Amino acid sequence: MVRLISYLTQALAWLAGFAMLLMMFHVMADVIGKYLFHAPVPSTAEVVANYYMIAGVFLTLAWVEATNSAIAVDLFFEMASKKVQHVMRVFAHLVTLAFYLGLGWFSWDIAVRAWQISETVDGIWRVVVWPAKFMLPIGLALAVLVLLLKIFSGDRVRIVDSSAAAEQI
Repeated sequence: MVRLISYLTQALAWLAGFAMLLMMFHVMADVIGKYLFHAPVPSTAEVVANYYMIAGVFLTLAWVEATNSAIAVDLFFEMASKKVQHVMRVFAHLVTLAFYLGLGWFSWDIAVRAWQISETVDGIWRVVVWPAKFMLPIGLALAVLVLLLKIFSGDRVRIVDSSAAAEQI
């Protein structure tokens, strides 16, 4: 199970990275087209906002949790004893888990509704956006699994090797 979660976490992180690369080329083509040829790439803003940005944020959540890369304020944490630090860490994981579960629940409902009506966004071209709506609950569900592993296994299980993760960045 840990191996599967690790594989999925890394796969979604790579997919999000690929989406960022596509976004870079898409926006670059749009800017070049707009200023050199007076012909921008149609619906760039809609595709960037509804696909690339969502992928960059939500498909990487599990990676952020697995590598302990979230922003943290250690003002009181460092002054606490090891036992209190453990309690604080578990409490933070539980609060994050509750947030991800709530957001995932609501985003699943929104994604299903978008699929049912074949949701689109109108730009110069009509952009189908309902598939992107499923990136939220997928990314959040995997982040929930990572958090559950962290809560119940503590430091005994490494989902993604932190040193390998640092080298890949």
